[in-house]
Amino acid sequence: MQTSWPGHYYDGRTSTRHAVTVFLTPSGLEISLSDGSRIFWPYHELTQTQGGYEHEPARLERGQTNPASLVVEDPGFLPSMRTIAQREGRQFRGLREFPRGARVIVLAGVASLALLGALMLWGIPALAELVTPLVPTTWETALGNSIIPELAPVDLRCGSRRLRENVDKIVTRLGAAGPPTPYTFRVTIVESPVFNALAAPGGSIILFRPLVRSTETPEELAGVLAHEMQHVRLRHATKALVRDLSMAAIAGAVLGDVSGIGAFAVQAGRTLTTLHHSRGAEEEADREGMRLIQAAQIDPSGMIRFFETVKAKTANAELPGYLSTHPETDQRLARLKALAAEVPVHSTPLLPDGRWEDVKNLCQ
Repeated sequence: MQTSWPGHYYDGRTSTRHAVTVFLTPSGLEISLSDGSRIFWPYHELTQTQGGYEHEPARLERGQTNPASLVVEDPGFLPSMRTIAQREGRQFRGLREFPRGARVIVLAGVASLALLGALMLWGIPALAELVTPLVPTTWETALGNSIIPELAPVDLRCGSRRLRENVDKIVTRLGAAGPPTPYTFRVTIVESPVFNALAAPGGSIILFRPLVRSTETPEELAGVLAHEMQHVRLRHATKALVRDLSMAAIAGAVLGDVSGIGAFAVQAGRTLTTLHHSRGAEEEADREGMRLIQAAQIDPSGMIRFFETVKAKTANAELPGYLSTHPETDQRLARLKALAAEVPVHSTPLLPDGRWEDVKNLCQ
């Protein structure tokens, strides 16, 4: 029986992904990192958060606050772990059958809608609402990973380790304050003339350099990140992209089939760059984003100040691209101020020992 498996490890403090080798022992997992160090995880301290659906990788977490996590793609990992762990392995589940059946029912509905050619215009938006909650997070993550190279070519990505680490700290603090989520948030900063930020399915967020440079404090950037993280958690981009899929691709998404994602990546990337979220989706991301800021004890005025900056630039017609996807700045400011006033926050600084002016302009 195979006892070692390739995987990826996240330490819970940053969004950095580490390639590791996982060894199965009767009492726990031994995780070997690329630098030669090893970590031991006893089975009784682990929680399984993914791996119950076909094509979904196994995801195990350890710890309560900012848990470390381990992801293994090979479908043989969980059965082997259950066998080797013996009694302690009973807590780790295999494939679920009932949700799978529910997906088959949805596929039957998809096929029926396909026959209603004249009603396609009305069928697809309604279908997206129905299908999106049933799409496995692994499909979302695979799609997001395939989109990022299209929108953030490697040679245009920010090379400053210090800037990335500070952004990761903000994401980690926000993530720790929010409700449990199956997503691992990853932020890529791109050198571009575009003033924008966008969230891809599965946890990938892209920040364009002009937006980062426009922020006066890390709390302002935290407001942007909180908003985009909620777009991910609420699956707004996924829902929009499902509307662009063919019936066959929708069926594949529901079943978690990632084999055809590559062909859709270019189209999906273009859709994201011009995506107009509905007013309801934007209001939802604003509301939940502000709640996340408050839960993380981050000064909510930063989120408000950012949109005041947007409003000022709007007056000078500097942000046509950003405004095409983030409209109604006056209404948004009014909503955010009302939300901020609802819950008093005893905030703590995000960067107490450094100057944001120095950090935000780092990019090699």
